[in-house]
Amino acid sequence: MTEIYIPMPSKEDIFLYLEQEFDGFIVGIKDFSSNFNYLYTVDEIKEIIPIIKKYNKKIFVSFDRLYFNDEIDKVKDIIKKISELDITGICYTDVGVLNILNEINYDKDIFWNSNHLGTNSKTINFLEKRNVSYALLSTEITLDEIIKIKKNTNIKIGAFMYGYLNMATSSRKLLTNYFNFVKKEKVNNKYTMKDKASKNDYILVEKKNTDFFTGSILNGIKYFPELISNKIDFIILDDYMLSTKPFYNVIEAFSSLRKAPSDKEFIDNLDKVVDSNSPSITFSGFLEKKTVFKVEDYGKN
Repeated sequence: MTEIYIPMPSKEDIFLYLEQEFDGFIVGIKDFSSNFNYLYTVDEIKEIIPIIKKYNKKIFVSFDRLYFNDEIDKVKDIIKKISELDITGICYTDVGVLNILNEINYDKDIFWNSNHLGTNSKTINFLEKRNVSYALLSTEITLDEIIKIKKNTNIKIGAFMYGYLNMATSSRKLLTNYFNFVKKEKVNNKYTMKDKASKNDYILVEKKNTDFFTGSILNGIKYFPELISNKIDFIILDDYMLSTKPFYNVIEAFSSLRKAPSDKEFIDNLDKVVDSNSPSITFSGFLEKKTVFKVEDYGKN
């Protein structure tokens, strides 16, 4: 059965979320993760592990930030501390983190969260040889491409199915630079801008890095049955910038669908549930349409 992973919520809501039939948490670690509503210290993760284990949920700790040269030693130190914990594995984006994991002979699962780079089976097969055991595919490929990649790889393959889509990440402080340039005060670290050409809204968030998100929320629940039937290993539901209670209902909808993935009326009803619990307009992202710019298709993904 296709597993469902979600970000770790606040400490106060952990037991509420554990009532749901999902399969694991992805934990954001303070100073070393980005795009999480809640970030945890190593000591806090230690305290949480026994609770999560009691409910037979998996635990992945995420190193998904872009790191600067002066942070490398700190990254190495924190990875060594995390590697000693009783968790399922570590997620990474920066290939430097993978190098560190292999240097210390990390013996648990390694989860590649590339955001934009998981677009073909050759890259994933290359990473498999370097001990990667999970791969989250790009949000910029179609449903058919996800299924083709799954058929041509051996490790666990996953897809992003709910949440705001991260369109780009910069290591620069783009909002700060902009407001300095126009000589205005930057009131907060989150702004919405409109694309003049497409008229679409985009959300910019500046913390350690600057991230660009879609103004609409991906709702992939009607595509979930096809992922299940093609044995996609896992999906990600993301709550970043979303409220707890509506997201709780989204988790329930996706987990309920696994019990009856062939019931079209049930799927339609759950699709409406997800839409009604989303604060922004929902859309299908690139699941149904290919990106405008694409390299030559060599036959296999």
